Parts: sequence; structure tokens; C-alpha cells
Amino acid sequence: MEKFHFIRKKRILFFRLAFLPLIFVGLFVWRKWKDESLADFSSEWGGYVLLLLGVGIRIWATLYIGQRKSKELITEGPFSICRNPLYVGSLLIMLGVSLCMENLVLLAAGLLIMIPTHIWVILVEEKHLAKVFGEQYLEYKHRVPRFGFAFRNFHTAQTIEVSVRSIYRATGEAMLALTVPIIGDLIETLHANGILPVLWKF
Repeated sequence: MEKFHFIRKKRILFFRLAFLPLIFVGLFVWRKWKDESLADFSSEWGGYVLLLLGVGIRIWATLYIGQRKSKELITEGPFSICRNPLYVGSLLIMLGVSLCMENLVLLAAGLLIMIPTHIWVILVEEKHLAKVFGEQYLEYKHRVPRFGFAFRNFHTAQTIEVSVRSIYRATGEAMLALTVPIIGDLIETLHANGILPVLWKF
């Protein structure tokens, strides 16, 4: 148990450290395609859709799991169709943020950081859950996909116990994520007016 919590804390620290170079890429790397072009429209609006979808999935999953992760085996709601909806939501948010900002370098860097790290943590979590919940988890693991969505499996109770603290955190994350389009437009304006330098165009 101590090893499991240590790994989760290290993952959080790693993401915080990785956030710094991603900020640099977001500020000083810019695209070559023109405003109002098809690439501009597709990237920005595709990013909006993925961003909203990711935020929605994370809020939905947070309602069910609250502060009970690794304490109870949650198998209802989003967890009845996907074993890791929170991680799927995070990945969609990252993709959405990168596309909203029209920054494919940021997208590639984010994928290189998130995918290996999340896979590693998920494998550690699976071993932990199998040890804690035994046959119950193995049956759940066999029935529900790790990343995909098996909608035929969906089931939920009529009422669930919700953690207020988790809702506050999920709401804060959502509000922060939804400021990304505004930040992207601001960076674009700063580049266009020569206030913020572009160190590399792709």
C-alpha cells in the first residue's frame, strides 16, 4: 500500500515538473497555417469538442469515485463501461488543449509524457487492485475494457454518495481547462503583434 501511494505521488510530481517545458512550447512555438484557414478552423473547433468531452468525462467519473479510489471497487456509472475514465478524460483534455491552441508540437510532447506515464501507473494500480479486491477485481477486469467504452455494460444505482471535496476539485479543473481557448487567443494576438516572440514555426 505504501509503495502504491508513493508511486502515485511521484506521478503527480512528474507531471508538475513536465508542465514547465510544456508552457514553454505553448508560448514560443507557433503554427505556419493562416488564420481563418481550414486547418485553423478544424484544429480550434476539434479541440473545443475534445476539451468539453474530456471535462465531462472527468466530472462524471469524479461524481462516482470521490475520495474512494483504491478503498472501494467502483463498478458503476462510467466505471461500468471503462476501467479508467479519469485517465481517458485527462488524455482528451490534453488533446483538446493542444488543438485549441493549434500547437501540434505541444500535442506531441503531451502525448510523449502522458501515455507512458499513465500506462505505467495503470499497470501498478491494476496489481494493487487485484491484491486488494482479488477475484472481484479480476472479474471486473475481464468484463470492462481498460481504455475503450463497452456501453452495453452500463449500469448505475439510482443514488450515489458524492464527495463535496472532489466536486470542488473537479469544478476547479473544469474552469481552468475552459480558459484554454481564451489563453490560446491571447497568445495568438501577442504573436501577431510581435509582443511574444516565436522561436520555432511548424
